[in-house]
Amino acid sequence: MSDQAVDKPQNDTASKPEATGMSKSAKKRANKKQKKLSESEKTNTESERPVEVTQPETDKKKDKAEVKKPEKSNDAVDKLVPLIQRFDVNGKPLRTIAGNIPVHLGEITPHNILQLKKLNEAVFPIAYNDKFYVEARTCGDLGRLAYYNDVVVGAVCCRIDDISDEKSLYLMTLGTLAAYRQCGIGTILINYALKLCKKLEEVKTMYLHVQVNNEKAVSFYEKHGFVNDGIIEDYYRISPRDAYLLIKRIRN
Repeated sequence: MSDQAVDKPQNDTASKPEATGMSKSAKKRANKKQKKLSESEKTNTESERPVEVTQPETDKKKDKAEVKKPEKSNDAVDKLVPLIQRFDVNGKPLRTIAGNIPVHLGEITPHNILQLKKLNEAVFPIAYNDKFYVEARTCGDLGRLAYYNDVVVGAVCCRIDDISDEKSLYLMTLGTLAAYRQCGIGTILINYALKLCKKLEEVKTMYLHVQVNNEKAVSFYEKHGFVNDGIIEDYYRISPRDAYLLIKRIRN
């Protein structure tokens, strides 16, 4: 063995100095304080996190229902539709009234004679007998129905009479539904009758009867060139019984 002395290792506990130099009670208070600080930081961190709000399922469905896809517009079609609406199914230009409302004049036939009857019952205070409608079914150019959106809103029925050795066009009925008056439909119908008179060269005059209390009708016909030729007493069976005779000279 070597004569060199071997030093014994010193005790580990003795070699480690006191880390803090604090008593047990001080350490206990420091640990409690540290624990409180850690809990406070944890609470602050959780409060700063964004809160996620879950939308109820019913609200989601409602939102989806309210969201509508924008309709696709076709400029070419939008421009073409108004042009198409100016013509009827036969390609003929439609007549228009105030507000560019299309009015179509159609023939009176056995298929629509009941529409004429219902119109007359709604417009005129007197009831026309069956003979009137039998003749109207085959009146040809002497009668027309005025249609708005495929609904009959007016009509004119005529006949040719012999008065004082000359032909006259008698306006048996000319009227429009109350809701469509002051819209120019009556003017379209009276203009049709005037063109018919000019087409029939033998017709010299056009005339009709109007109740004396119907001031609006008298004003309407006078506006279109008719002249009040006086009163015919007891013409109607309803009150007032008297009628004005309105005449328009077409040609001499």
